[in-house]
Amino acid sequence: MNTRTTLLVCALPALLFVAAPTESKKLGILPFDVVKTVNVGSLTRIAGQACGQCHRMFSGPDLVAVKVEPTARVIPVGASTSVKISGTSTTPSKTGGFVADVTSGTFVAGTNTRIGPFGNVITHADSIARSWTFSWKAPATGGLAECYVVVNATNGDLSNAGDSWSFHGSSPRNTTCTPVRFYANAKGAKATGESCPDGYGNYSVLGVPEAPAIGTSTFRLEGFGLPPAAPLLVMVSIGGNVPGFDLKALGAPGCVLRTKLTLEALAVTKAGNAMRSEGSFTLPLPIPNQTSLRGLVVAAQFMALDKKSTHPFPVVVTNGIEFTIF
Repeated sequence: MNTRTTLLVCALPALLFVAAPTESKKLGILPFDVVKTVNVGSLTRIAGQACGQCHRMFSGPDLVAVKVEPTARVIPVGASTSVKISGTSTTPSKTGGFVADVTSGTFVAGTNTRIGPFGNVITHADSIARSWTFSWKAPATGGLAECYVVVNATNGDLSNAGDSWSFHGSSPRNTTCTPVRFYANAKGAKATGESCPDGYGNYSVLGVPEAPAIGTSTFRLEGFGLPPAAPLLVMVSIGGNVPGFDLKALGAPGCVLRTKLTLEALAVTKAGNAMRSEGSFTLPLPIPNQTSLRGLVVAAQFMALDKKSTHPFPVVVTNGIEFTIF
């Protein structure tokens, strides 16, 4: 083991701790300016204050299968990724609407969409579709962003009856919204590959909130959207461009390893709601003030046990992360 690798191993702390994600709410616009300003955080999170306030067919969310498909979930600070939202329903007609808000970064409107005055809220510009494409732009600082989505499927009769709506999540009947998680990587770090979905269909994210500069005592890896209170394997290796190894052969199809397993550590994710994949884990990895570390490339990834999985090897893995110390 060379000197640079030894220094990095020594920097791996014995105590690993769990960090809780934060959430913010701002005012935004309701479709068609029915109300000038609303608490969008309530609209996209609380069943009694969502689309059912006006579209009264059911007492709660029902019937609409909400899908959110980002091109990428972990991107560099300041970069953008395309996002597609769609709703599938047996409600007659093809009309509908949606509202989404995000706790960090901003939206960039696409076809048939418009954003609120703060950029953190986006909605439909008219009601002629049930799918919409736009972009999310990562903030200038690294960290987690959570996107909350509600979709309404209307029958086109211009009344508030006969319509249906649902939150994004594992079931159209969920009374709480499951966030779609994004992560803005700090300078010097990049994502490799994507995470695989857990048994509820949720995807995790792994990122680096601070640049990997020599002497950064607060440098850390952050994983969100994991199974809660679950055994976790932290995997770290030296060197980049690690070929992906699909765990299909071991019974976890679609989950791809992207480290050489040079260093491993066992931990447990934070407790939380399993259906919303609220497990998280933070790995402190302070970088020593040693110039010999400059240029060292490190690859990392998390793997967690997923009790909801139907695979023979019931695990999920995050996206990989590679960072270069400078």
